[in-house]
Amino acid sequence: MNKKLLTLLLAAGMAVIFVATGLYAGTDIPDTITMDYNKYKKRKKKPPKTKFIEFAHKKHNVEYKISCGDCHHDKDNKPLDLKEGDNVQKCAECHTKMAKPKKKKGEKKKKKDILVLENAMHGNCIDCHKEVNKKAGDPKGKKGPAPATCAKCHIKNKK
Repeated sequence: MNKKLLTLLLAAGMAVIFVATGLYAGTDIPDTITMDYNKYKKRKKKPPKTKFIEFAHKKHNVEYKISCGDCHHDKDNKPLDLKEGDNVQKCAECHTKMAKPKKKKGEKKKKKDILVLENAMHGNCIDCHKEVNKKAGDPKGKKGPAPATCAKCHIKNKK
């Protein structure tokens, strides 16, 4: 066989292997995600006051028909067009500040820093939940099928 033809076939075969591997190399997402950011929770000698939040990822996507782009976005806050198997980063990959800055005495309230993980997650989840509750009939959006208050998500640990 001709050396050029053999080299061409070998290169084409390798390209097919790389493309096929890339198609199946996406992120495997569990049905439920535990929002356990170890860097975020300050550990003390006793256990945390609340349980880690269990986010029903599959339920939100399949049952509630929430698209990936409703939560996952780019640096300009534009929704990402994701498909199952795409490589997706965790919230903490971009929202890297793990604690809110301390408010100084007499300081005016600042706009919430979206790079703070807590602000990003609260904004994303609570805003969506309030909208669901408003559509269900509560004008303030705090009561309804979607939890929108602290105690509904942050469940206290038994002592």
